[in-house]
Amino acid sequence: MEFRDFHVHLENGPFSLEWMQKFVEVGKKRNVVEIGFSEHGHRFKESVSLLASEGFRGEWTQKEATESIEEYIKAVEEAKKSGFPVKLGIELDYVPEYEKEIRKFSKSYPFDFVIGSVHWLGDFGFDHPLLKSIWEKSDVNKLYEDYFSVLIMAVKSGIFDFIAHPDVIKVFGYRAAKDMAPVYQELAKTAKDTDICMEVSTAGLRKPVGEIYPSPELMSFFKKYDVPIIINSDAHIPEDVGRDFDKALEFAKSFGYNKLCYFDKRIRKTIDIS
Repeated sequence: MEFRDFHVHLENGPFSLEWMQKFVEVGKKRNVVEIGFSEHGHRFKESVSLLASEGFRGEWTQKEATESIEEYIKAVEEAKKSGFPVKLGIELDYVPEYEKEIRKFSKSYPFDFVIGSVHWLGDFGFDHPLLKSIWEKSDVNKLYEDYFSVLIMAVKSGIFDFIAHPDVIKVFGYRAAKDMAPVYQELAKTAKDTDICMEVSTAGLRKPVGEIYPSPELMSFFKKYDVPIIINSDAHIPEDVGRDFDKALEFAKSFGYNKLCYFDKRIRKTIDIS
C-alpha cells in the first residue's frame, strides 16, 4: 500500500531542497508518497523558552536552539512549490508548566500538523544518552508513573494532532515491574475522549528496546477504545524514512485496525489499510 511518513527530522543536514530530496527519494522506494517534516521545537530560537529551566534541560536547550523557524518554514514551503510531496510539521515537547505558551506557539505558524511528545520529566531527559546512568539509581515504577501522568496531560491539553512514540519511556529497555494496565487504559480512554491520534512508531526497533512503540499491551487498549493511529518512522536520516513500515502495518492489522491517519492544514484525514 501507499504510506505517509509524518515524523521526519532534517536536523542532520541543512534546510535545503537537496537535503529534503534525499528523504523523498528513499521514501519513494518504500512506497511513501508523502513526507511530513517535523523538526523538534528545541532547535529554534523562537521556541527555546518552551523548555527553559535552571538545570540540564534549560542548558541543553540553549545550546540546541541555533536555528530560525522562519528559515525552516521557508524551506519546506519552497519544497512544496517545487512539487515535493511534503508537509510542514513540528514536534513540540509537552512541559506542563509551559502549556499556555506551547499552545500559543503551535498556533503561530502555518503547520500542517503538530506532534506532541514527552522527553523530559523535570530536568531528566529520560531518553538522552548522556543521562542514561540516572536510570540505574532511579525508581523505574515511579518514572513510568510520572511519564504517563505527563503524557495524559499532553493529550488532555488539546494542543496536538497526534502523540509521538507513546511509550518511549521504555527506550533503554527498563520496564516497570508494576501492572501498567490501569494507566494504559486511562491514556487510551483520554485519547478517545479528546479525539487524538496515536503514533505507531518504528523508531523503537532501532533503539536499545528493540520493539515498536507502543507495546502490544498498550496497543490493545488503543484498539479497545478505537483510538485512531498513524504509522511513522521518526527518521533523522534519509535512510530511515519508511523503515520497517511493513512490520508496523502487520502490527496494526493484527489488532484489527483498518485505517491510518494523516494530516493537512491541521485537519485529520484517513486512508484505508490494504
